[in-house]
Amino acid sequence: MEVSRGHSGGGPLAAFLRARRNGARPEQHRLAVGAQRQVPGLRRDEVAFLAGISTDYYVRLEQGRERRPSRAVVEGLCQALLLDAVAARYLRDLTVTGTAVGGETPRMGADRLEAVDQLLGSMTVPALLVNRWLDIVGSNILGDFLHEGMEPRDNYARLVFLAPGAQAFFTEWPELARCMVAALRAQAGSEVGSARLTQLLKELTAHSDVFRTAWGEHHLYEKAIDRKLFQHPRVGSLALDQHVLELPGSDGHRIWAFHPADDATSNALLSLASSVPPFGRPSPEAADLTTKEGNRRSSCERADQAPGAA
Repeated sequence: MEVSRGHSGGGPLAAFLRARRNGARPEQHRLAVGAQRQVPGLRRDEVAFLAGISTDYYVRLEQGRERRPSRAVVEGLCQALLLDAVAARYLRDLTVTGTAVGGETPRMGADRLEAVDQLLGSMTVPALLVNRWLDIVGSNILGDFLHEGMEPRDNYARLVFLAPGAQAFFTEWPELARCMVAALRAQAGSEVGSARLTQLLKELTAHSDVFRTAWGEHHLYEKAIDRKLFQHPRVGSLALDQHVLELPGSDGHRIWAFHPADDATSNALLSLASSVPPFGRPSPEAADLTTKEGNRRSSCERADQAPGAA
């Protein structure tokens, strides 16, 4: 099964150029839009003209016959395709590294992972540790309670697209779904062709039409803070500001901390923190939420699981 246009037809660079050319609109460049136009976006010759290169050279780029354009050509393509800062950086990355190889799971050193795990446990808001593929590598107790009842919970993209109750749990699911796909592509960077990521993509495209369509559009998204709305099964509506905390030197790992956006959500989190374990499951960690160890649950072993594992 074909995962996406990004994995065939000339490689990631060629697929990205085709998708973004189709998404650009001629009127954005003040080009004439007439009844005779046969493509929804820009034509190849228009992109070539706007980028200051020959049409033949641009065609070779889209066909994958040329994969290492010069810096000047790349900058011209960024302007022609109206790429924002995130997409422009992604394009530059593709042209420098080419098609990715390997596909090992992003990992932290054991000492660093233990230190981050302790940090999660000291946080008084729900917090997760995720890697580039959005595997959930670690979580504190409130992070578990926030997502209780949602399975699979080893990878956040799998949770959003494959969990049976996801569309009810995430209040703004359509927008979240689009952002999740774009964030996954942005974080994957030039490794969009790696075996490790391909395994995850094959599962998501096989089971979600929304994911398959959005992945083929090649949008990218990076965030530092974003408002998330949840409909929790036990405490109702939650409004949380998701902060993305970069961890330098960690091979792409990030902390997601969910801070309450209003008093009602803050009170609901306090209720969760003082409640019994999710759905009555025994949990020794929940016995003392006021201590560092009591407020921490390591999920580091999840990084060793394949995205398809349940």
